[in-house]
Amino acid sequence: MKTVILSFILSVVVSFCTSAQTNKSTTTEMVSFKLKNNHVTAKKVTLISYRPDEKGNGTSGFMLFSYATKKLRFPVGSKLFLANNKQVDVVMSGNSISNQKPFLEVKKEDDGKTFNID
Repeated sequence: MKTVILSFILSVVVSFCTSAQTNKSTTTEMVSFKLKNNHVTAKKVTLISYRPDEKGNGTSGFMLFSYATKKLRFPVGSKLFLANNKQVDVVMSGNSISNQKPFLEVKKEDDGKTFNID
């Protein structure tokens, strides 16, 4: 009897988790776009992101050589910051910069666009 009850509870939990993941993926529309370095010199980019479907932030650093592009993919509603050293320090100390003005707040209309990082 205990085995039957445990099996039932486990199947309910697995079913709930699966449906929650399915609902989450169908409500989050992803947008692809590019960042472009429109300068002769290479630029170091630190991208800090706040996604509506995740807690906290994401941080990535990369080099964009002259006139190079980098393809990115984020859900609609994400806030993206091309962070300076002060903003990186704030985030690395455990605080948030999400209340500051972002470089880009991702919209559905941004799909396929290219943004200069100026």
